Amino acid sequence: MTLYPKVRNVKKASLTSIIMIILSVITITVCVIVNLCTSTRYLWCLIVIAGIIYAWITAMYSIHRNVNIGSSVTLQFIIISILTIVIDLIFDYKGWAINIAIPIIIIIANVTMLVLTICSVNRYYKYAIYQLIIFAFSMIPLVIYFAFDNVITMPVLTIISSSITLFTFVMSLILCGRNIVEELDRRLHM
Repeated sequence: MTLYPKVRNVKKASLTSIIMIILSVITITVCVIVNLCTSTRYLWCLIVIAGIIYAWITAMYSIHRNVNIGSSVTLQFIIISILTIVIDLIFDYKGWAINIAIPIIIIIANVTMLVLTICSVNRYYKYAIYQLIIFAFSMIPLVIYFAFDNVITMPVLTIISSSITLFTFVMSLILCGRNIVEELDRRLHM
């Protein structure tokens, strides 16, 4: 048993990264050419480009093994929400992203953070900041619903997701309120 950290083969990792970048560029180029030659009504190649960018962000973020799972949930929540909006905009904004996809993503992110809280009540302070970020972003659709007319046309899922967000936040405060306040004080110097 050795106490030294396992060293990665940098040359092998570099070569793999270069190959993946080249494959990504080739894929994007081929998709743009095929899209422009076959169909100009929808620029579906933008979905491919957004998907490749999403895959790269996820891969680069996941390579770091010591990443907090709360930060990973938060990052995925934000990026997938942006990706669904981009896809919806590419297809002439039918509203499915803001009416259906984002509320479902909000529910999943908040329930995931609640499960993390319940499973690690004594160490919840590690997730407190990420819970607050998810809470703040989760309230945006509800604010949009009340502030702007005709943006959210089917408010049922938005109201349900906002209710679940509020519930998970209150449960987190009940389970770990003192730890959250201490963590906020420590990190934000409040």
